[in-house]
Amino acid sequence: MAVVENALVEAVQALRACGYIVEPWSNDYPLWLVDGETFTDGGIVMLALRLGLMDGPEQLQ
Repeated sequence: MAVVENALVEAVQALRACGYIVEPWSNDYPLWLVDGETFTDGGIVMLALRLGLMDGPEQLQ
């Protein structure tokens, strides 16, 4: 669980550093607003990965 939380914190910090407005949207559910659009915890991490703001997991060979 700590790995997921670390990735989420890294993603939020990276998005904010690039000028995105990132705010928690709900205390009951893992939802976030990024520039007015709703994302889950995983969605936040995927957005940061797609934008190249953080490194993804290593590929297994």
